[in-house]
Amino acid sequence: MLSGKAEERRGALRVLLVGEEEGRRAEIKRALAALPDPQLEVLEASPNASGNGNGGAPADVEMVVFGGSNEDLPLEYLHNQAAQELRPILFALLAERAPNLMRRVLRAGADEVLFLPLDIGEATRALLKVSEARWRNERGGHGVVCSLVSTVGGIGVTTVAANLALALRHSLDKRVAAVDLDLQQGGLGVFLNLEPERTIVDLTDPSKKLDSIQLELAMTKHPSGIYLLAAPKRIEDGELVTETAVGSTLDLMRQLFDYVIVDCGRYINEVAMAAWERSEHLFYLVDQSLSSVRSALRFLDLFGRLQVSVEPQFILNRFVSQHSISDEQVTHTLAQPIYALIPRDDKNLERVQWGARDLWQVAPRSALVHGFEHLAAKLASGGADEPQQESGIFSRLMASIGRN
Repeated sequence: MLSGKAEERRGALRVLLVGEEEGRRAEIKRALAALPDPQLEVLEASPNASGNGNGGAPADVEMVVFGGSNEDLPLEYLHNQAAQELRPILFALLAERAPNLMRRVLRAGADEVLFLPLDIGEATRALLKVSEARWRNERGGHGVVCSLVSTVGGIGVTTVAANLALALRHSLDKRVAAVDLDLQQGGLGVFLNLEPERTIVDLTDPSKKLDSIQLELAMTKHPSGIYLLAAPKRIEDGELVTETAVGSTLDLMRQLFDYVIVDCGRYINEVAMAAWERSEHLFYLVDQSLSSVRSALRFLDLFGRLQVSVEPQFILNRFVSQHSISDEQVTHTLAQPIYALIPRDDKNLERVQWGARDLWQVAPRSALVHGFEHLAAKLASGGADEPQQESGIFSRLMASIGRN
């Protein structure tokens, strides 16, 4: 997410290096040039110079160097820049770890304190935070969080969550992340044929402030380009995942991705509710069975008492057109519209699992792929259905699956 072509598209981070001694500035400039990320454009100025020192647009970051003969001059410069209405991010670079000076630079308005000689890891981390914040500002808006749940096991929540994420990526070229909150099952990693080294547990330390670098390190990239935040490797570690950790993680993810798809599994608990409260869409899955519809009614009753702001919507999964229980009967019993129908296609789903490939590689023209792409398109359009001509083709494809 933070390097390579994506970083190049964001443009270089403009850094103004402010210091009295040219030799010291040159040394720091060489250290900055050695940083792997982000891409930097480094300019120089003296603390007593007028203007921003770059003859053009203002800097994103100003690094003020301390350690010369007169600390008052850089302190005054720091204070003046912090007072600007459109101020840059201010770094103070200190030659020694003197507590008194650290307090003075922070009171003068420094946002970050780094020490000389620059530590590559600390400098990279600090600058990437600025780069991410600028990118989110320029991008504007927020990503959409979609949670999927069903209190009936075996209904296909993980299958739908994974394939919805893939549909958004393959057919609409969206930035997509998938989060596995089915903490005891951990099925998303299995379905996507991934073996994550790190999981959501790595984001649960309350002593560490969550940032985009930590989040990226905890995720695993799928060959399609979607990112997975996996469930814990050990069942007992699921107890370490709190609603607070889930809330802060989703708040950050929605700033970095167009869509965040959350597999909430079948359990209703504080962790699941933390996801629902941050979701634009909460999809409850049913199939054409009396038990799943009855469970959905019980869920609606409980949900109404929980007073969560989002309204649940229903996806009818494994739909067969010739089934004795029709989609109209399901709609009538729930007294709720069906948001989307996903046709049953066990054969191709088995091919996906045994072939370690995704559905778009195994059966790109299948009714099942059309079903997920229809769902993705409706989600991206804000809930509007596709044009009638396409839905007619879609219906005929689903009917074909039902007859087979």
